[in-house]
Amino acid sequence: MRLEKWVASWGGLTRKQARGAIKRGRVTVAGELVHRPAESVPLGTEVRLDGELLQPPPRLLVFHKPVGVQCTVGDSWGRESLEEWVGEALALGLHPVGRLDADSSGVLLLSSDGALTQRLLHPRHGVVKRYEAQVEGLPDPVELTQLLAEGVQTSLGTHSATVEDVQQSQVVLSVTEGKNRMVRRVLANIGHPVLGLRRLSFGPVTLGELGEGETREPSEAEVAWLDELMPR
Repeated sequence: MRLEKWVASWGGLTRKQARGAIKRGRVTVAGELVHRPAESVPLGTEVRLDGELLQPPPRLLVFHKPVGVQCTVGDSWGRESLEEWVGEALALGLHPVGRLDADSSGVLLLSSDGALTQRLLHPRHGVVKRYEAQVEGLPDPVELTQLLAEGVQTSLGTHSATVEDVQQSQVVLSVTEGKNRMVRRVLANIGHPVLGLRRLSFGPVTLGELGEGETREPSEAEVAWLDELMPR
């Protein structure tokens, strides 16, 4: 990466300000002063501005999105958005991987890598998302499993899901698609509207002990999965 881009991106400066800072000797690379804004700097190098370490943002963050939070950066209607909860991550260049509707909670991934985001979202790669839904009525496990396996017609097309568990009005299911409100649409169309929905996992990335509104970096096992899905 060009040094001026590094300093601008992670030093909170414009490109022009970054070039000026480099030329005035305010930037060190691996402990050495560098005055060339176009210098190529490998990721992982220690770059400092006025002695402060400038670190690239994490490739991925895991956020436990609470109910009521819009998956947008700011909201013209004054509703709670990601800006209020993960504003620092967004300022570093991370973005949400897909969406969870405002009435849903659970795992929301934040990525700084656009190519990785596309890979995570594209159905061709079959990344499984697991959900826990509280529904109206008492669905029959066998009937529910068969209906969702065959596919349910919605306004966005026909969608299928794998039922993993049914306990009275609580259903755990998994999907590989990510259409808008798809889980809610599918369950409503077979007579069991969703009263509450939580995403339990995105691929192998789970909530674990993460509290609502909290973020964490991926574990070593999750990083290994990401590298397998999308080599650096």
